[in-house]
Amino acid sequence: MSDATAATSASSEDSWWNDPRVSAYLMILTYIVGGAGIALGIYGLTQGGGPRAVHYSVPLAVGAVGVLALLRHSVFHTSDAGRAGVETEPFYMIELGFANGAIGILALLVFFGGWGVTAEVALLFTYALYLGMAFFIFLARIRSKGFDGGNIFGACMWLLQVGFMFYFAIAAAVAAKISPF
Repeated sequence: MSDATAATSASSEDSWWNDPRVSAYLMILTYIVGGAGIALGIYGLTQGGGPRAVHYSVPLAVGAVGVLALLRHSVFHTSDAGRAGVETEPFYMIELGFANGAIGILALLVFFGGWGVTAEVALLFTYALYLGMAFFIFLARIRSKGFDGGNIFGACMWLLQVGFMFYFAIAAAVAAKISPF
C-alpha cells in the first residue's frame, strides 16, 4: 500500500468516528425505538392498564434507548460531541453514555429476568427522572446557541418520551398499589 493510500485510509477511518452524521443516525434510530416503546406502552394501557403499559414499554423505551445512548455517547463520543456542539467536552459524552447504558442494561435484565412490576416501575421512574433533569441542561445549551428546527423537534420528542414514561410509571404504581401511591 502506498503512503497516499495509507493516509487516505487512515483519514477515512478517523472520519467515521468523528463524523457527526453517525451519531445523528443513531439519534434518529433512538427516536424510532423510543417511539415504538411508547406505542407499545399505549397499547399496554388498553390491554391491562398501567402494569401492562410499563411491562411493554420498558424493553424499548428504557432498555434499547439506554443501550443506543451508550453506543452513541460512549463509542461514538467524538461524533456525538460534534453533533451536540460540545466538541471541547467529548469525555462528558462518555459519562452520559455510561449512565444511559447502565439504566438500559438493567432495564433489559429486569424485563427478561421477570423481576416484576415494582422493578419495572422503579426503572421507568428512574429513567424518566434522569431524562427530565437532563432536559434542563439541553434547554440551557440550546438557549445559548439559539433554537432551530432540529432542536425544537428533539425537545418535543424528548418531552413526549419523558411524559409518557412518567404516566406509565404512575399508572402502574397506582394499579399495583406500590407505595407511596
